[in-house]
Amino acid sequence: MRLLVLGGTKFLGRHLVAHALAEGHHLTLFNRGRTGPDLFPGVTRLVGDRTADGDPAGLAALAGGTWDAAFDFSGFLPRQVAATARLLAPRVGHYTFMSSIAVYPRTAAAGRTEEAPIHGPVLPQGGAEPAGFTAETYGPLKAACERAAEEAFPGRATSIRSGLVTGPGDPFGALPGWALAMAGEGPVPCAARPEQPLQVTDVRDLVAFMIRTGTTPLPGVFNVMAPPMTFAAMLETCRLAAGAGPATVRWTPDENVDEHAAGIVQPHDGNDDGVFRLSCERALTAGYRPRPFADTARDTIAWARETRAVFTSPH
Repeated sequence: MRLLVLGGTKFLGRHLVAHALAEGHHLTLFNRGRTGPDLFPGVTRLVGDRTADGDPAGLAALAGGTWDAAFDFSGFLPRQVAATARLLAPRVGHYTFMSSIAVYPRTAAAGRTEEAPIHGPVLPQGGAEPAGFTAETYGPLKAACERAAEEAFPGRATSIRSGLVTGPGDPFGALPGWALAMAGEGPVPCAARPEQPLQVTDVRDLVAFMIRTGTTPLPGVFNVMAPPMTFAAMLETCRLAAGAGPATVRWTPDENVDEHAAGIVQPHDGNDDGVFRLSCERALTAGYRPRPFADTARDTIAWARETRAVFTSPH
């Protein structure tokens, strides 16, 4: 099938392109041409800039062409998603948007499905949309992006809500930092509660499911993550995956002690535990197949050691 990828040269998009090529699909990439320009030789590349608001040249490269499905990894502001999706709607069969579990308000409630309430508009109707996002507005803006995609592709859009995505090539360190720490000698200070829930998504399983949503197609919204495990189980699995070394965990009540990625340690009062206790039944029923976390941990540690990975901010 003919697939268009908005982005496609960073972590998630890069894995999707590689997976799609292995399946025999024909790919076109649209991005600014700044990251990984030498990746995927032979794949058609269109250069543009979705952040160039009001500049007709920003999306000009997308003015022609038809595709069976599009995958949006670079949409963070609703006006940009709306402009791109409206332009593509007459010439693309299905639109899959990479969203986030951040669309859900934080809560202790477990088992929320895709029908659970999500964030409303960031600004009152008629207010000016922000030029970027913050930690506080990221989730509400992603929720607005979902609505923009569905409005442009009614009945032909999919929103993928995922959270902690990792695996080989993960440049952000929210999980690899912990995995490498447990692969060492320790002790590893950890501010999480041992029983804190955590849901991890292997990037390879995520993109395989995304391609399924676009090519089957499967419209709607999907929580895409593995069932919950505890923080203690995650750390011990990483230790065993690295060869069962001598690393130990030094659990601390100080919530400010978090040397290995603050993004996944939740408050000790448990009020945010529902963030990583979402239901993934809809995705599982639709064909999402998460591999054992031990496999993800082993492959991620091996990749990070081999490449001497240096981690950056996810945004």
